[in-house]
Order: sequence, then C-alpha cells, then structure tokens
Amino acid sequence: MDLKIKPLPAAHLPAALALCREVFLEFEAPDYPPEGIAAFLDFLEPGQMRRMTASGILSFWGAYCGKRLIGVGALREARHISLLFVRREMHRKGAGTALMREMLACCAEAGETRVTVHAAPYGEPFYRALGFSPTAPEQCQDGITYIPMERKL
Repeated sequence: MDLKIKPLPAAHLPAALALCREVFLEFEAPDYPPEGIAAFLDFLEPGQMRRMTASGILSFWGAYCGKRLIGVGALREARHISLLFVRREMHRKGAGTALMREMLACCAEAGETRVTVHAAPYGEPFYRALGFSPTAPEQCQDGITYIPMERKL
C-alpha cells in the first residue's frame, strides 16, 4: 500500500468532513442517542471547520493511498486529538497509526508534554494500544459518550 500522511489541503476539507461523517455514522452513531448524533454532525459543519482551520485552532492531516483520501486526523491547538477516522476497508492497515504518529510529532514539536483525546468507546482499544490511558471514567455530554484519555510525550 502506498500510504502517505500529509497536511490536508484546504480544497480537500469537504471530502475529509464527508469521510468523518461516513465513518462516524457506520461505527459510532449506532451506539449514540439522536442527540449525540446531531451534536457530532453539527460539530462537522463545514463553515465552522474552515473557520477553526483558518484561525489555527484545528490542524488537519490526510492519509492518502495514491490520490485517494482514506483517513483524516485533526489536532486542536497542538494538544488534543479532535478527529481521527479511517475508511472501513483501510482499518488495521496502518493508516490510523500513521496519522497518530504525525499528530503526536506535531504536539512534541510545539513543546507539549502530553496529548489528550476524548475517545469514543469504539476507538478506546486503538488509543490504549498507542499508549493512551484513561484520565476519568466514561462520560456523556450532549449525547456523545467518550473516555477522557491522555498520553505523555
């Protein structure tokens, strides 16, 4: 597989958000109440994402197999994993780990000593395998269930 991780060009943001939506609806939404699904999909609103990216609050990376976008990662303020989604057919092929490696390197370059994530229950084993540990019990906010986790750098 010809996998490349690179900063996501602004022109690819709509495709990246569509990928996040598709993977969320397939793997996470079935366990969420309608309120949680709506809250997450509202978060993905393109105008809001463009503003957050333009202001430097969010940084996006894409995982590409050839020219095809197969995964997306977003980092908030160089210290919090905000999004990480990989297409179903690319699970367990290294794309998620490669995205994480790139985002963790960005955090370290920014001088951060730890990185956090609000892991969906579906993703918790993935984050544990990468050295993240829970910092609190499972929580639910606006219908979105997550486990607060962190990893020291």
